[in-house]
Amino acid sequence: MGIEDQTFSFFPFGALFCLTLFCIVAVRIYAIRCRYMHSKQIDCLKDLVIEGDLTESEYQRLKNLLTK
Repeated sequence: MGIEDQTFSFFPFGALFCLTLFCIVAVRIYAIRCRYMHSKQIDCLKDLVIEGDLTESEYQRLKNLLTK
């Protein structure tokens, strides 16, 4: 069994490369989505301050909680 007698039909390094590449892309997509959601939450808080539903001190406290 081996590459010499043409019975070995699975090349593990290609599969590992594809799996690694898929994992890297998935992690990058997750990081970008988290960054987008974080900035969207801060923008919603700013809108609440502008409308007068939230005071400046509450805004700072919630912003600190979201950034941790």
